[in-house]
Amino acid sequence: MMQSKIEKKNFGIAEFAEEEKWLEEQHRNGWRLIKTNRNKYHFENCDADEWIYQIDFKENGIAERDYIQIFEDCGWHYILQNNRWCYFRKKKEVDSDLSIFSDRFSKIDLYARMLKNRHLVITVILFAIACLIVYLSIFTSAFNGDSFWDGALPWIGIGLFVATSFSFNQYIKLKKMVEDLKMPWE
Repeated sequence: MMQSKIEKKNFGIAEFAEEEKWLEEQHRNGWRLIKTNRNKYHFENCDADEWIYQIDFKENGIAERDYIQIFEDCGWHYILQNNRWCYFRKKKEVDSDLSIFSDRFSKIDLYARMLKNRHLVITVILFAIACLIVYLSIFTSAFNGDSFWDGALPWIGIGLFVATSFSFNQYIKLKKMVEDLKMPWE
């Protein structure tokens, strides 16, 4: 019977490179990724070996079989898809291309697809609303009434602020990554 393990790990949307490196380390230690829901990773025991992991953010509307075939034609093994995140791996070879994003333009395209993600946009909007509620709570008398909402709204704002601040930070990181890639090299 094949041994398996589950690891819990959180990576933000802008931390996919760190996630890839962590998955490579797991494989070097004899654990191959078989399933994930982006914070819980399921592994099965395998031979400890050097594999490269890559994660792509798949656009809606692309035929799944054609999409996977493009990567397989380049030597990548499809592992799984979780929402719009697709996981691939490739045996590390001396003279092989180790990235599915081989130039800065393909990386810019990846980051742009991630930035267009509606969940990220909604998070940024909720973050702005939370900032407004917290500002009104601290610097005005907008919520000084006797109703339930006057007392609860500042706490709701603080809760939204805390809940969305990590995602907003990831959005800012992605924007900076795009800007850095767009800058001409000196």
